[in-house]
Amino acid sequence: MKQTIGKLLIIALVIVSLASVYFFIYYYSSQDVNDVKVEGYVLDSSNSRPLRDVKVTVVNDRYESNNGHKNYDEYLGQDKIQLKTDDKGYYSTILKKSAYVYIYIEKDGYKSIEEKGQHAQKLIVFKTNMDRLK
Repeated sequence: MKQTIGKLLIIALVIVSLASVYFFIYYYSSQDVNDVKVEGYVLDSSNSRPLRDVKVTVVNDRYESNNGHKNYDEYLGQDKIQLKTDDKGYYSTILKKSAYVYIYIEKDGYKSIEEKGQHAQKLIVFKTNMDRLK
């Protein structure tokens, strides 16, 4: 009888420990990251030359809404930042809070692109090759 109670107690402790680890990982992986730098280069796919004046729309999803409410099961806030590339095809911005980022890239004479999104980290880098329209 004592052995059965001891085994049940050990099993219960293992289950509680595993559940605690799971919730800890879930909680910390589902938080907004502060001060995220998003940067990238846009190049012509035919010759690898930088493209200037490309319209880059950075879409930033956040767990925190504009009025401060937080829900770690869904995104409550979203920002859309419009940028243009410079002579080197470069663009960058800083996001105050971020959970998930993706970008749309547009330029006359080229096929528009939606880059695959990335979970937020302190630095997010995109390198995009654009194809000319035929």
